[in-house]
Amino acid sequence: MLSPMPLAWDLFKHYLLSRRAGSLIRTVAWLCMAGVAIGVMSLVIVISVMNGFNDQIRKRLLAVEPHLVASFPSRQSADEVKGSKLYQDLKSRPGVQTDLFENQDVIIRTVDGNFGGAIARGVEAETLAYILRETHSVVSAGRPQTSIDTPPISEETADLDQGQVLIGIDLARALGIFEGDTITLIAPEALLLPPGEAPPFERATVKSLLTTNLADIDEKVIFYGRGKSLVAFRNSPSRSSGFEIRLPQPENFQPLKNEIQAKGWNVESWVDRNSSLFFALKMEKFAMGGFLALAGLIASFSIVTVLVLLMTQKRKDIGLLMGLGLSPAKTQALFIRVGLILSAIGIGTGLVLGVVISLV
Repeated sequence: MLSPMPLAWDLFKHYLLSRRAGSLIRTVAWLCMAGVAIGVMSLVIVISVMNGFNDQIRKRLLAVEPHLVASFPSRQSADEVKGSKLYQDLKSRPGVQTDLFENQDVIIRTVDGNFGGAIARGVEAETLAYILRETHSVVSAGRPQTSIDTPPISEETADLDQGQVLIGIDLARALGIFEGDTITLIAPEALLLPPGEAPPFERATVKSLLTTNLADIDEKVIFYGRGKSLVAFRNSPSRSSGFEIRLPQPENFQPLKNEIQAKGWNVESWVDRNSSLFFALKMEKFAMGGFLALAGLIASFSIVTVLVLLMTQKRKDIGLLMGLGLSPAKTQALFIRVGLILSAIGIGTGLVLGVVISLV
């Protein structure tokens, strides 16, 4: 009795790749395998590149973003948050870094008369030192740095005195701000004051420029020492305060989030705060993978062409096989196996090439 797979392999070698197969069918078979291999290789490379890109974005995000951000439903000052029982409990837990923060929407006016909006974040010196250290390690791993791109990572840089701020580098470029410049910060509700009434404002000195390669930070954020600057905006409606938490494992935030929510606090995780970004990256990866998979599928349709040409040229041989006892159904299954071998070689070659190129 004829064994199906060895017979299919023999037909594949002698009817598709050998010189006796004919130049047309041999050329079409090679083109078919090459098309499938290129399609699979492209899919593997693109998915690998996008996975690496997503991983880099995640690392840069976690260098700046706290893993959990908690605030009370009613408006509270940072000092009131600091005196809460929950904050004191989390502050004493080992492995959990808990720090107070303040957020304030501001309008920036430069000495040249340029205006722009920003978010001023008041943080502790330890928190700012952590952000500078993590962003420096992540950004430095990606590309060579210059002194103008990244502020020096030191305790002096992290410890902001009264009236000193760090500003995102893209925001500084947009407004023409340099290190050492003096800027004027104005609360946005001052735009609603009647004409002639002077709005509350504060002057600040730009101590350094911050580079994170994250648009939301580099284009929008100013860092200042909590309790040292923007004191004039303490009662501003656009100010919010709370505490931020950093965990040893950023992915394991859900148990602590549930615990804080059970005590009546509003909590957002780093995933919640960047859900739009992660959804866009996921959809981009799905769309690119889908289009490349369709391209590979279209290339695999040429296998049908190869099988039709093969069966047309080898009618006598097919009749001989049926004369030896091979039924029409088994004959059809035999040529299907030939097509599967053809596609398997193309897919296997594409996978190997894609993995090798991705690792390189």
